[in-house]
Amino acid sequence: MSVNPLLRLKVEIENIDGKKVIILFFSGKINSDNVFDINQRIKKVFEEGIYNCIIHLSELEYLNSTGIAMFLTIARTIEQNGGKLILTKPSDFVKDLFDLTDLESRFKFVNSMEEAKKLIK
Repeated sequence: MSVNPLLRLKVEIENIDGKKVIILFFSGKINSDNVFDINQRIKKVFEEGIYNCIIHLSELEYLNSTGIAMFLTIARTIEQNGGKLILTKPSDFVKDLFDLTDLESRFKFVNSMEEAKKLIK
């Protein structure tokens, strides 16, 4: 589903080793124009009690401070509910942004979806 012309967000719920896991695929750009809509979609999944999350970032081209705040909010919600959050394959721009903001240590990054699924177990 397209959140707006700048971003496509695909949401899947998968059963991994008996646990429900939300998998988010971002493609495009996250900014102040679309972050509210993204948060609303993710909030609906959290309302279903799913707090294990894999976020695939290889096609995310850009995010700004509102996007970083969104990731921090997701991480806090997941931690408060005993879930796990794994980020996969960030683009160079996104990885550099997390490095520059000293947030790389706050998140678990892996290189593949398979590796993320193993860590969720």
